[in-house]
Amino acid sequence: MVKQLKNGLGSVFSPWRNVFNHSCESLPRRYELDWLRVLAFGLLIFYHTGMLYSQSWGFHFKSQYLSSGVENAMLLLSPWRMGLIWFISGVALRFIAARLSFWDFLVSRSILILLPLLVGIWFVVPVQLYAQMSQESGLTLNYWQFYQAFFDLSHPIFKNYSAGIWPHVDVNHLWYLRSLWQFTLLLVLILPLLHLSKVQALITYLCEQSLLIIFIVLLLPLCALKLSWPSDTFRYPMGALFLLYGYLLAWQPVFYNQLLRCWRVLLGLFIVGYLLVVAGYHIIWQNPASSQWQITSMDMLYTTQRLLGVVLMLALAQRFLNRNHPILSKLNGAVFPFYILHQSVIIALAFWFTPMQLGVIIEPLAIISLTFMICWFFYEVISGFDVLCPLFGIKPSGQYSRKLRFYARLIGFGIISPLMLVLLI
Repeated sequence: MVKQLKNGLGSVFSPWRNVFNHSCESLPRRYELDWLRVLAFGLLIFYHTGMLYSQSWGFHFKSQYLSSGVENAMLLLSPWRMGLIWFISGVALRFIAARLSFWDFLVSRSILILLPLLVGIWFVVPVQLYAQMSQESGLTLNYWQFYQAFFDLSHPIFKNYSAGIWPHVDVNHLWYLRSLWQFTLLLVLILPLLHLSKVQALITYLCEQSLLIIFIVLLLPLCALKLSWPSDTFRYPMGALFLLYGYLLAWQPVFYNQLLRCWRVLLGLFIVGYLLVVAGYHIIWQNPASSQWQITSMDMLYTTQRLLGVVLMLALAQRFLNRNHPILSKLNGAVFPFYILHQSVIIALAFWFTPMQLGVIIEPLAIISLTFMICWFFYEVISGFDVLCPLFGIKPSGQYSRKLRFYARLIGFGIISPLMLVLLI
């Protein structure tokens, strides 16, 4: 009976087992994408600092020095910054799937993503809610009093802040981790289809066409999504689509070679697109009298700039970043803790600096520089203790027995199980 059950399960999961753990197919590490990953997450510090000063864009906390001019600079990054991160995530999943078994992939990715998310929503993100409630509703509690109340899921002070994974316990900027885990599961479901020989042949054939044709084929699904999906939740299907693009194009050298040859053209088009986006933003999106066709046209322009920004960054990385460096490994290890900590550090500093009235130049410079220093300090401290490393997505430096690694993984999986159930329902 047990043997029959085992054989039955084996036949059910055989299409997935054929996809995973084919290390012989893996390609050399793409250092340019490692650099791009570091730069993309580093830019989040500048972008989220800019959100403090944006006059028209909502954020958890706002500086007293608001300006619409900062939005022009942020429009340089806004269309493509998350698309690039999602694309790189898809490439990473392609390489990871090639060297792990099916179950190792699911368990290790779940722990790597959800354990830092769990730590983040309970111990890192709350300071953002404290600053937001202090500014919006005149919260009079000190932070320690607030934090004690935070663990009471039915506390009345949070009645107007109820959206979250659990009541008032929200992901804030960590929504990427939540969606990354969910999208990874969806991707795993369709992997046997994606690895069909005909599908792979079609992707290879597409990459052999001109870059214009490739761009149009990648753009059409994005435009269709933008036209049919509500704007306030569009970032989710957009992220899933870029993740899929990254996975499918990860092992297509012809595609990257085409980007390398055309990087100057892409840069010129991107500059023109940026100027048009800024003009359209002020003339159309900021104008209540704009007609629907104008708004739709602007949406399509912005979507085009989104994809153009991603392919340009990939092309520039091919041209200027395709090399290893001794510091790259350390910077890559710092990406997760920087991402988890940075927005809470930014908002905490802004909240602390507000009564000081430092001025429109000194305040943002102080926030940016101190955010980098504080995040790096915490990274150095955390990475020095292997027991803390998994809590922030850092690979422990010590060598441990297979048995100890198994028990550590079992404990980690048990800790994240309640969160998994919530995210799956």
